[in-house]
Amino acid sequence: RKFFPVRRGCDPPNLQRMWRMDEFSSLIERSFVSLVDERADARGWGKGEFAQKVWSRDNPKSAATKWAAMRSRSSNTGKPQGVLISDAQRMADVLGEDLTYLLAVAKEKARKSSQPS
Repeated sequence: RKFFPVRRGCDPPNLQRMWRMDEFSSLIERSFVSLVDERADARGWGKGEFAQKVWSRDNPKSAATKWAAMRSRSSNTGKPQGVLISDAQRMADVLGEDLTYLLAVAKEKARKSSQPS
C-alpha cells in the first residue's frame, strides 16, 4: 500500500482529480510522440534520420537513442522519457508544422482514447 503526504486542500477527491490530470497530460505527451513518429514515417524518414534532423548538434547515435527513449519504455523506470517543449518545437520545425497545431491534434487523440467506448 502506498502512502502519500497529505497537503492542505488535497482531500481524496482533489487527489483523484490531480491523478486524472497527470494521467491525461501523460496521454497527450504519448499521443504527441506517436503523431510526430507517424508524420516522420509518412515523409519517408527512418527513426535515426528523423532524430538526426531534430538533434543535429548531437552525434547520430545519441540523437537516435534520445528519440528511441521518447518512443519506448525505459528498462529502469518502465516509462518513456518525457518530451521537453524545446524538443517538441524542434520536431515541429523539422516536420514543417506548427507546434500548437500538433499539440491540438495530439490532445484530441488523447481525449478520444481516454473516453469509454
